[in-house]
Amino acid sequence: MPMPEDMVKAAAVTLQDHRARKATLDALPDGQKPEDLEDGYAIQAEVIEMRAADGAVSIGYKIGATNAGARELLGLPDMFWGVLLSTMTTESPASFPSKDLYIRVIEPEIALRFGKPLDGLKRTVTEEDVIDAVDAVLPAIEIVDTPFGAGWTKAGGASLIADDGAHGYWIMGKPVDGAKDMNLLDLAVTLTADGQSVREGKGGNVENGPYAVTAWLVNELAKHGKSIAAGEYVTTGSTTPPYPAQPNEKIVADYGPLGTVTVDFT
Repeated sequence: MPMPEDMVKAAAVTLQDHRARKATLDALPDGQKPEDLEDGYAIQAEVIEMRAADGAVSIGYKIGATNAGARELLGLPDMFWGVLLSTMTTESPASFPSKDLYIRVIEPEIALRFGKPLDGLKRTVTEEDVIDAVDAVLPAIEIVDTPFGAGWTKAGGASLIADDGAHGYWIMGKPVDGAKDMNLLDLAVTLTADGQSVREGKGGNVENGPYAVTAWLVNELAKHGKSIAAGEYVTTGSTTPPYPAQPNEKIVADYGPLGTVTVDFT
């Protein structure tokens, strides 16, 4: 049975209130905790609506748990999605006061910009459909940040989805036109902290690659009556194991021919 609407709204208020106060939340209260992923997405929709009322504009989507290890860590049966918002997006180089964030978990991600709309409402979308609709590829960093704090991986997949997939901020690198024909599966990614290498990975660490997971996303969005509009972005999941950045560290994600993305925590 779906969560009652008043409890969905109460859960969204709880999450937003804790973010506003930078207060830690061990778990959503009884009655507000989502029992399944659909409850989680219902709460997420309410959270996004509340943020929109405060001036946030949706600019696309994020995909999470894009490999088996991440799904096992978070207790999820499949990948999940969240919404990218204008008020939680900035261009590289970026800087954030450490005190404004809970956990500062860094995920270097390959992102896609769409030149034309794409939806799975009428038919199943394929990887080839995604490639055709993309007009630029760009390097990015997602900062995982959530009121669930240091215990976020134990919060449960549905609760993380409710908190917009534990999304903190999205940092955009420069879009690279014509890069969609690049071999993204073998694209090497290096993450450094204060000049020291701390994580290495490649585009293929995202299961079957960025285009394949984006096809999954579009088909999942269709189940919720949603699609991707021209001009929107999708960030496709972490290319390396997540890195918990420390206060005052300068983080650089280097994508070789795609460029770099930089963030420091002052």
